[in-house]
Amino acid sequence: MRAALLLVLGLSVAGAFAQPVVVERNVQLFGSSVRPAATVNGDFSAVGGRVVVDQSVADDALLLGGTVDVRAPVGDDVRAAGGDISLESAVGGDLMAAGGNVKLTHTAQVAGRAELAGGEVLVDGRVDGSLNVRARRLVLNGPVGGSVQAAVEQLELGPLARVGGGLRHTASTVSQDPAAVVTGTLERVEGLFDDDDTRWGRDERHPMHDKGWPAMAGWWLLVPLSMGLLGVLALAGVVLFVFSRFAGQAAHHIETEPWRALGVGAVLLLALPVLALLLFFTLLGIPLGLVVMAMYPPLLLLGWLIGALFAARWLASHAWPAENKGAVVPYGWMAVAVIALLVVGAVPVVGPLLVTATMAAGMGACVLEWRRRLASRPEGAP
Repeated sequence: MRAALLLVLGLSVAGAFAQPVVVERNVQLFGSSVRPAATVNGDFSAVGGRVVVDQSVADDALLLGGTVDVRAPVGDDVRAAGGDISLESAVGGDLMAAGGNVKLTHTAQVAGRAELAGGEVLVDGRVDGSLNVRARRLVLNGPVGGSVQAAVEQLELGPLARVGGGLRHTASTVSQDPAAVVTGTLERVEGLFDDDDTRWGRDERHPMHDKGWPAMAGWWLLVPLSMGLLGVLALAGVVLFVFSRFAGQAAHHIETEPWRALGVGAVLLLALPVLALLLFFTLLGIPLGLVVMAMYPPLLLLGWLIGALFAARWLASHAWPAENKGAVVPYGWMAVAVIALLVVGAVPVVGPLLVTATMAAGMGACVLEWRRRLASRPEGAP
């Protein structure tokens, strides 16, 4: 009976694992190569080795990848981080991009303001608002409606450069084509971006703080759903049998100190993405930011599986308490817990909250177990 139930549940949800995660109008994707299958009527969030946006997005886009290529219009703000970032289409709001190389082609149009950071930044497209750049080299060869501030070592103004306001820079090397136009003052300064009041004005908010981040409802399902049911069940077996001692002790932390595990995990869930984005604002920190970004999905998956193990132990102890007194959980119960969490996660509002709490508790439990092991090591041990 239990085997039949597992088979039915697996067949009923397996089809969903090959599709993007859709929550209302919003779409979230994760994988080695990611692109939306159709027009996105809400927010679009993607994490992958290569992220290509070739279908229009109605609202915001949050894009993290080794390479990020935006080829279709985005109705509102775009926030992107990666190794190479290319914008080839229209953005209806503000643009924030950080990467090794950032490029706005001649077909790119940003209706709001743009804040760019990278090793090399090339702006051939149009920016209607102000432009703020942190880079080693900036090549500006397109129209900018507002002012330009560039904390760069090299500055090049091409023949099509048109700056509606002033241009302040820190470059030691400046190359300006005779056809380039700067309406305001072209000024070299010693430092930029040291004070938000100087950058945006005392009564003006940072452009990326106007409305917060795109809706991320359902993001906790990115890793397990992208892998498919069989992949998740296989990883659950690895956690259960290969790392059984560590996983069991981590799950025990959830049983004995649930609030502490939940709190530590919640801090990690919020702090790691913020840390990665902050690192992208420093040239030396970009590689480290990419490492943090790459490690985030595996950590989410680990926490999710530890949470599933805790659920499996709870189910086993309450279903047949006389037969399940030890710490070892049969794989059947682990499979039931994994499928149950996937099914529960699809329930609106309540399901996502419960699954997120389970994942956070699992991540926190791992940290507590790592800390316990480090504290119990003999002094002087390698």
